[in-house]
Amino acid sequence: MLFITALFISCLLTLILGIYAWRRREVPTAGTIAVMMGGLSWWTFFYALQILHVRFPELIPTFFGDSLFWFRVMFAGVVLQPAAFLIFVLQYTGYRHRIGARLILLLSFMPFLTLLAIFSDGHGHQLFMGGFEPGAKQAFRGGPAFWLHSLYSYLIMLMGLVLLIRFAFQNRPYRRQALIFISGYMAVVASNLMTIFNLVPQSLERLDLSPFGFLVAGFVMSLNIRREGFLDLMPVARSLVFERMADAVLVTDRQNRLLDRNPAAQQLFGHAGVDIGRGVQLQQVLPELFENGEPAEELTLKKRHNGNQDSWCLDVRRTEIKNGNETVRGYVYGFRDVTDLKQVEESLRQQLSNNEQLRQALKEESIRDPLTGLFNRRWLDEVLELEIPRAIREESELSLCVIDLDHFKRVNDGWGHDMGDRILVSLAQLLQDESRKHDVVARFGGEEFVLVLPGIGADQAREVIERMQDRFRAMSFGPDGPTNLTFSAGLAVIPGHARDRETLFRLADRGLYRAKEEGRDRLVIGGRT
Repeated sequence: MLFITALFISCLLTLILGIYAWRRREVPTAGTIAVMMGGLSWWTFFYALQILHVRFPELIPTFFGDSLFWFRVMFAGVVLQPAAFLIFVLQYTGYRHRIGARLILLLSFMPFLTLLAIFSDGHGHQLFMGGFEPGAKQAFRGGPAFWLHSLYSYLIMLMGLVLLIRFAFQNRPYRRQALIFISGYMAVVASNLMTIFNLVPQSLERLDLSPFGFLVAGFVMSLNIRREGFLDLMPVARSLVFERMADAVLVTDRQNRLLDRNPAAQQLFGHAGVDIGRGVQLQQVLPELFENGEPAEELTLKKRHNGNQDSWCLDVRRTEIKNGNETVRGYVYGFRDVTDLKQVEESLRQQLSNNEQLRQALKEESIRDPLTGLFNRRWLDEVLELEIPRAIREESELSLCVIDLDHFKRVNDGWGHDMGDRILVSLAQLLQDESRKHDVVARFGGEEFVLVLPGIGADQAREVIERMQDRFRAMSFGPDGPTNLTFSAGLAVIPGHARDRETLFRLADRGLYRAKEEGRDRLVIGGRT
């Protein structure tokens, strides 16, 4: 009875674990864990019924007159284990993409044949049971179908264990979790092998010890769930991430010999014919990366496609691969396509440039006279706000001259406004030609102009203005145009005549008016001729 009690405890524990896993089935492995635990619970429960039937046939009846009925039903949970274990391992280690209808069909083929052999056993053959009878003194030895099923099962589980062990040592964050699971499942394997090969005391040789392995596995699984977050932390396999990364990745050794690449790299660089791992240098397959000796941080890649040359801009990141001693063992090169980003940046840069040009143009328009192209009164005010204090501070001279065309109304009335505009433009050009680079020439309004001459006094300014007057008199505006045109001017100087803007302008204007009153075509300085 102690053995039967242990069977039901094992059945209950695995059933609870199966239900718990099923409730967490949003985790990819949880559904498979639920199937595995459910299969173990089924195995244990019907094995217990078979033993109870042998000992208490009046309490546990049989069906179809088959004394091994519950034993046969038990195997539905047994044959499920290898396939479920392998599917779990594939899910856990990141090979879910390998699980498809074809694999499931292949894994179902042997369990189906095994169940067929089990339920047809005794009807003309003993392929599975091998003549075993309940209550017999000899242990269960099994027939050819049993041993074929056992070989298949352990080959499948061996494949899963190899994958799981390799994963555990390649993924340190999940190593403890994976090893705990392996240790629990090995208890099931060990107890089953002891039963199959009769490696048990004689008093237990007619009993299947696998359920005791289920007990150990159940406790270990509980520990894994509670302490290691077995159904909370789902590992992501390196291979799955590497294969599905959108960024191109190349892996090299210390000598930059190509070791690996992901599909994105093969598609981008087109090195389908490169034999990975045969000493091929990265410089050979991607010379553009090493144009300056060291790997570039940005790479422009050009490739012909359908007769057209396409260009990509790639952001390059190189990461060192180090061992436990911090020794560099190789490099991982990541290439991110930033072509669209660069195009957006270039578009923004062009837009900023256009905006700056527009701003400059608007600024020029705001400070320039549209007819003559000279500075306007607004800009003149800003210049004087800077130049007058500077001249006073540096104790240097600054001359300001106000110029007005003589009899300009007669020109407009006699030759028209187009001719008047032409004369204004010509005078503006003359004033600029005779001025220095740092002098300021402005149109003050109408036919009135202003010259700001930093660094020169009245005598030098007079020479400049008189030279301008001589050139203007000599200008010709065609055979039918006006001749002998003149202008009058008033000049004031800092610090000789004034020390502020208002006084400077007032004296220059006074000089201009006196020049007009005294007959025009002359220069009046500081209010005197």
